[in-house]
Amino acid sequence: MNDTVPESLMVLPDPKLFRAARSMQRVCLILTGVSVLFAVLPLLGWGGSASAARGASPLIVTSLLCVLSLVLSGMEAEGLAFVYAQRVINLLTIFAAAVVVFWTRAANVASQSQQIIFPPARLAFGFVLLALIVVLIEKKNWLVNRIVDAMVCGLFLLDLLIFADAVFGKFTLFGANSPAHNAATFACLVALTLAVTMRQAEHGVFSIFLGAGMGSQLARIFAPILLVLPFVWETLNAWMSRNGASHLDAALLGSAAVAVAVGILLFFTWRISGMENEIHDLILRDEATRLYNFRGFHMLAEHALKLAQRTNVPFSVLFVNLENLGQVHAEFGPDASAAALREAGEILKATFRESDIKGRIGGDEFAVAGQFDRAGISVAALRLEAVAAARNAKGSRPIPLKLSMGHVTTSGGASRENLKEMLDRAGQMRNRQESLLKEMLVN
Repeated sequence: MNDTVPESLMVLPDPKLFRAARSMQRVCLILTGVSVLFAVLPLLGWGGSASAARGASPLIVTSLLCVLSLVLSGMEAEGLAFVYAQRVINLLTIFAAAVVVFWTRAANVASQSQQIIFPPARLAFGFVLLALIVVLIEKKNWLVNRIVDAMVCGLFLLDLLIFADAVFGKFTLFGANSPAHNAATFACLVALTLAVTMRQAEHGVFSIFLGAGMGSQLARIFAPILLVLPFVWETLNAWMSRNGASHLDAALLGSAAVAVAVGILLFFTWRISGMENEIHDLILRDEATRLYNFRGFHMLAEHALKLAQRTNVPFSVLFVNLENLGQVHAEFGPDASAAALREAGEILKATFRESDIKGRIGGDEFAVAGQFDRAGISVAALRLEAVAAARNAKGSRPIPLKLSMGHVTTSGGASRENLKEMLDRAGQMRNRQESLLKEMLVN
């Protein structure tokens, strides 16, 4: 369970779509850099309006800081220097957004000046909203993520409004022509909007578009249609009525219709995905512990093992046995044994990472699989023993939980072992360790 998204908002992910979204984020960031270059060229005398480029300069700086912030937040690096660098960039991004606000207000005072052509207020507001999203997008808090979801939706609709206004302004059906926007600056905003939308789709409401279930498929099919259909309707309506409606009014109506239609689509596809998740849990999760059952663990861990072998990274399996479950059941009944199983599951979830695959694969047998090297899985096993000991020390149960374990590690792509073979070896390792411990106690 991801700590940023509650179970009611989880969808079954499609790994291929997630990898494609990551790749598209990089493409969008590169496109932003290209757009920034074209926005700066007029300042160097290479075509375009230098006065418009000067007016858009705070937006260009904000774009660059947003790109840098997104790149840093997507990196796996650790350390104080990296954390401080992220914080400095985020502070500079907020400062740049504040400059954009004051710069836009200055347009009211200097509107008659011919030295600077200020960007439209809608465009400037888009960059302020973008800066706030970039700073908040990786926060590990459910409420903040929901706020970011709403902000991303608003930014996307604002982009749609600006684009539709510019396009409709080129047609005589919608009255006078629209004033030209700075195309390079608007391209920066669109590219960064797509980048933050795909980043937020990894753990927010937009994850519905990257899911593997029927609800996600319906969302991917109908969302593009609902994005285009309202604007086609507005165009046909203007052509049939010949009423000379304002291009801005048409863009506003089209954008509002998109917001309502896509909102309804998201609501129903989330409900469908929620039902799919419930069915998924019933099939693949163990009712007593809420870990994966035998079938779920084998399906997910086998896939993760193949991925590790293909990418040549180490992979480990930890076999855990709850040794005294039979004694608990015999002396205190089924309720006590169910409580012991539940607590064992809680200990495993508290010890291991969200990305690690944890399951109950037998009556008193558990397993954990993930990308650990030998040192990493050894440390994790020691940590599991420590957590279990701490629970036993605090608990009031008459019979403390007793865990025994064994673990094995593959050497990445050099190994062709399957999951069953690794589980068998881990179980044998556990048996050998128990035998050695018993011999030591006898001697």
